Amino acid sequence: MRKALAIMTLDTETASLTGGVYDLAYVIHNKKGQIVERFNAVVRETARDADKMMGAFYARKMFTHYLEELADQKTPLLHWSAIVDAIQSAVTRHNVTVVAAYNLAFDRRVIRATHRHLGFKGAILPAGVAQLDIWEYACRARLVLKKYRTLATSLGWVSDAGNIKTTAECAYRFTSGDHKFIEHHTALRDAEIEAEILAACFAAKGPVPYNIITGSPWRLVNAK
Repeated sequence: MRKALAIMTLDTETASLTGGVYDLAYVIHNKKGQIVERFNAVVRETARDADKMMGAFYARKMFTHYLEELADQKTPLLHWSAIVDAIQSAVTRHNVTVVAAYNLAFDRRVIRATHRHLGFKGAILPAGVAQLDIWEYACRARLVLKKYRTLATSLGWVSDAGNIKTTAECAYRFTSGDHKFIEHHTALRDAEIEAEILAACFAAKGPVPYNIITGSPWRLVNAK
């Protein structure tokens, strides 16, 4: 019997656009979005760097979300090395062959930058693991549909430049039917909704853009 595809969908929250990951989460799931493992941790080195955290766009969440999570031991405060160990262990344990994220180029960049900044070398993921940008996939399989473009236009999901939005928030609104959904901007919750978006893309049964990371898939939607 063919073994089910094991996917690790990652999400990060950062202190800047170039690095400083302070919240990292992943979910392990299959193509239907059924989750078998969740992991979430606050990065000790970044979270305790007050100067760096002052630059975080969602820094206020340290007081409205993370302090309570840490106090209740719902989310651990871990050293970066322990987080990397958890990622690598999960990849091996579940035989993960695909790592995905919404705007994977960003998450990949800031994870690598954080790794280097904290003095570590080498790859975090083993060679041979396919990379899948959920943003790219969603634009190709779902958001390019006339149904989405009509809905987005009617509900004002349009940028100041006049482009139809293709954010994870809008993609999840379309996928879930909850047109008022607001993205949480915490790593675990965002990873969970991204896994749902990815499942909807797989269900569309079109070509899967493995290892295609253009950085601007929104152009596919707005070129129509």
